[in-house]
Amino acid sequence: MKVSDLVKQKENRKLEFKVELPAAEKFAKTACAFSNSQGGYLIIGVDDNNTVVGIDADKVVEHEEYLTSVIYDHCYPLIIPEIYTYTMQDKVLLICQFYSSSQKPHYIRSKGKLNGTYVRLGSSNRLATEETLISLEREKRNFHFDSLVNYDLEVTEAQTYRLFKSLTHRLNEQGSVSLYEKLKLICSERGRYFLTNLGILFSDKKQTFFPYAKIECARFKGIKTEIFIDQATYDNDLIEAIEGAMEFIKRNIRLGATIGEIYRENRWEYPLLALREVLVNAVLHRDYSILGSDIKIAIFDDMLEITSPGILVIDKEKLGFGYSELRNPHLGALLKRLEIIEQWGTGFNKIHSIMQDYPELAIEIDDASSFVQVKFIKIKLVQETAQETAQETAQETAQETAQETAQETAQENTKEMVLELLRQNPKYTKLDLMRVLAKADGTIKEHIANLKKEGRLKRVGGTKSGHWQVLDE
Repeated sequence: MKVSDLVKQKENRKLEFKVELPAAEKFAKTACAFSNSQGGYLIIGVDDNNTVVGIDADKVVEHEEYLTSVIYDHCYPLIIPEIYTYTMQDKVLLICQFYSSSQKPHYIRSKGKLNGTYVRLGSSNRLATEETLISLEREKRNFHFDSLVNYDLEVTEAQTYRLFKSLTHRLNEQGSVSLYEKLKLICSERGRYFLTNLGILFSDKKQTFFPYAKIECARFKGIKTEIFIDQATYDNDLIEAIEGAMEFIKRNIRLGATIGEIYRENRWEYPLLALREVLVNAVLHRDYSILGSDIKIAIFDDMLEITSPGILVIDKEKLGFGYSELRNPHLGALLKRLEIIEQWGTGFNKIHSIMQDYPELAIEIDDASSFVQVKFIKIKLVQETAQETAQETAQETAQETAQETAQETAQENTKEMVLELLRQNPKYTKLDLMRVLAKADGTIKEHIANLKKEGRLKRVGGTKSGHWQVLDE
């Protein structure tokens, strides 16, 4: 991606801005976090408001040597980013581009692996949990969670037939331990059989070992989560859970009718094939090692969203272009054998193709945190809701202004009070002003905007580290 395009974006899981060189430990954390995740860019010379401030061009070599030394001295295993400059608006930026590493986990050498491993969540670097650390170790060794063996769950040959009877029936095949081994449901060692994690997911042991391997569904009244209209939990085997969740969706969305050229055509308000594709992807690609979260389907008046635990395995930008990387490859092979999925890497192509017939909907993918959320949004309804909210806000602001005008006849003008407070404490935030003056967000925003327009107030630096400068002294 072009640096000029990156500078226009907000900070996110793969992008961080710094006005100047970061302290050694902060930079080391960022280097480890990006390398332990999906890579990313650290751009030095840009503030939090996307303003290009640049760095001292005469110190580029010195800065590059500093960054390289920090990584060498503080990070283990060694991280090798690309460090280069980019000139924009006649100012020099220093770019550190990190790649997803095959040597994970990377950690701060002085803190050790347990207390010094960082990952990228949203726009911040977070200390890795024990579960995340284990996941990074598995990734390094190319072990997949679905194929790991649980040596506490030894089963006999006869028990395997009972455990996988339903699955064998769906496959329309003769049950045998050789088939179950081939499907990675069990592992045999010296004549003994043990269940794999995949085998547990398709057996009656699932609720004991993976109680969160379920789908929670809810239909809410309006556009908030305050009132339930309908609710259901599907915690049976994964195939039945998918079917149950799809029935829940059909029960809670409308089926309309349109007149075609010849026949009357039924049309759901959301495309069922696209929803099913997203739901199957959620089941296939979720991180089953995250024990505290489940797949969620939430239906509101203005949208339908499907949320799955775990970050995207590939970059969001690659979705729909034939790329495919499976977090649970053996589960994927089994679902393919059951004809629940078709060709690898074609799911989002199919979804986008289906969405062409639904111009009134927009699809949005949120992968900013430790989950992936796909939203099907009703464009017109969202716009109407935004207009109504804007009108309500305008009415509230007008009422507040009228009340303030009456009060200001007996006391100092609120705008002057804002100015005086910022003169006394340039570090005051908008929230501080709201609390001190007991004024609404819109009122404070308006006064600050007017003061800046009048040339009496100026913001110096970014939102987080900057301050206000009063100019009429």
